[in-house]
Amino acid sequence: MENLSNNAEFQQISSALQGIAVFAPKPKAEEQRNAQTYTCPQCGGQLSYNLVTSGLACQYCGYQASVRARTIGPVAEKHEFTLDTMTKADQGWGKLRNLVHCQQCGAELTYPQGAVATSCPFCGSNSVNVTVSESNLFQPQALLPFTIKPDQLKQFTQSWIQDGWMHPSSLGDSARMDKFIPFYLPYWAFSTDISFDWQAEVAHTVTDRYYDASSKSWKTRTRTEWRWENGTVHKKFTNFLVSGVNAKRLNPNILNELNPFDMSKLVAFNADYLAGINANAFDVDLNTAWGEAKTRLREEARELAIEDASNRQVRNLTINMSYTNEKWRYLFLPVYIAVYQFEGKSYQVMVNGQTGKVFGQKPIDWRKVWMAIILVLAPGLLTVLIGLPLILLAGSGLVVIMIGLVLLLIGGGIGFSIYNKATRLEAL
Repeated sequence: MENLSNNAEFQQISSALQGIAVFAPKPKAEEQRNAQTYTCPQCGGQLSYNLVTSGLACQYCGYQASVRARTIGPVAEKHEFTLDTMTKADQGWGKLRNLVHCQQCGAELTYPQGAVATSCPFCGSNSVNVTVSESNLFQPQALLPFTIKPDQLKQFTQSWIQDGWMHPSSLGDSARMDKFIPFYLPYWAFSTDISFDWQAEVAHTVTDRYYDASSKSWKTRTRTEWRWENGTVHKKFTNFLVSGVNAKRLNPNILNELNPFDMSKLVAFNADYLAGINANAFDVDLNTAWGEAKTRLREEARELAIEDASNRQVRNLTINMSYTNEKWRYLFLPVYIAVYQFEGKSYQVMVNGQTGKVFGQKPIDWRKVWMAIILVLAPGLLTVLIGLPLILLAGSGLVVIMIGLVLLLIGGGIGFSIYNKATRLEAL
């Protein structure tokens, strides 16, 4: 038998039996993960990603270095829904707390799920070492770099804040949005082929010819006839985006309005892009995101089925859908985020860091909304009021009242639409 006492890979451990030596393999030393540091080669200062120059830059001496970007576009590597990749995703970033050690000031910080630190809040150094378990190394396969520069944000946001008549007149002058923070936000991008059979009753307008005995003449009339129809639809979806951010942290309705992103500009993930810029790992795991994607794909399928029918007016629609070639990938997409104050309340606004599209929350001036509703109802109401005395005076007021009722019906529809839009915007 081998003498384990001389074997460097084993160590003696305590034994419950007197006189019996027990050996066990020595625990393997944990491999030290080197910190990602960004030190200026000219002055020794810290480099960070510069959104103006789209490269690494030193704020002290002006040194600049380009980021080695490898454009991969929409053909970037995707993962199939295999047990292995699903397990990796479930154990990816966002499942554990990260321990962050600053190599400059020695601070030890812990960050909760979803936070990825790129700099130390105490000394500002971005030379940090993130210690995580080996099963927590899941990182984005690709990202879209920021192309909108910080000095362009005022132009985009001022146009947006002044757009729309439902908002307070003083909003454009009072709202200050000068503290936009660049974020790389996590997204799940799904690709799949869907196929489904649909069946529904579809409305058809039928014209009948009949004999009117009272007028002793032939006349025509139209009616709606419901007929059963069915069909099959095939559709390929690529880069169907689902946000990986918890809806309690960032408003999902605002995020959805920032789409689309140009996926042809995707580059392979490089930590240089994150130097000095906030980034969030996913809060929403792959299984949950795929469930949301399927819900939205069913809504898309319903619209495709209606388009496939001979008439968009359908009822009793049923769909039997299947998915093939399901694949996914994990991305970081660029977004600027800001919060502004107006009359003591906070409002959130975001800017697509690639296209400059702006969307967010704006207060509603309900006095303007109610005045607009009254104005669209006024023509119908006035016409009806004019028609009432004409019935007594000339006997022709009935026609005027009918016209007024039609105008009132049209105005009611427009007013209802105005009210719904204001309510929807206020609920953002």
